[in-house]
Amino acid sequence: MTRAGQPISPAAAGAIGMHAEHTGLLLGRGADGDAVLLRLFRPQPTRVALIGGLWLARVTVFRALALGAQVFVRTSDERRWHGLGEVAVGNPDRVRVVTGGRPAVAGRVGEPVLHVHDIEGQRAFDLRPGEAWQTTLTISAQLTDTAADALAVADAALVQRMWAQQAVYVAARLGVDPDASSEVENLPDDTVALLSDGQARVAWISATDIEQQMFGPPGRL
Repeated sequence: MTRAGQPISPAAAGAIGMHAEHTGLLLGRGADGDAVLLRLFRPQPTRVALIGGLWLARVTVFRALALGAQVFVRTSDERRWHGLGEVAVGNPDRVRVVTGGRPAVAGRVGEPVLHVHDIEGQRAFDLRPGEAWQTTLTISAQLTDTAADALAVADAALVQRMWAQQAVYVAARLGVDPDASSEVENLPDDTVALLSDGQARVAWISATDIEQQMFGPPGRL
């Protein structure tokens, strides 16, 4: 929440440093100083696996909201997501906790849809061909069976610190050279590795003041 306890205005959300849908969601800066971008929303259905802590998951969803996303969350703990839409963009309906069947909603440029799967032990539903501007984000704290299922179909993976053997497995599933994943074992809490398009890039997340107020200091848990 902001210092004044009020929702973030659209202008403030846009100033967080997010990029337009066609370029991607800004994760942070690489060692070379260049922006590291995740193509979270695309004209085709997109699947992203996130293996890391709640802090990273919530920052990622918050930044997706700044891109205009409608977020639907399936979770075993509603408290993890309660109030995020209202605090972030002043609209509680922008983040909805859902159960049962798939929401009947279409994504479009400027109004993409993000389906967050936050339930261990249960496979996330898959998107259908042609579901443009819709993305599934499967969240796992560790390399569990749920994470492995998500990696099997993922277009990209966001990975925080993990054992070297696990990092090699994730890299192999994403078609990335295992040697490129070696530094994942020692990643600080404020960094994330993006594996996509056959490459691995490490980003320093550099949380904004607003994100620090909402989510606290970076963490792996």
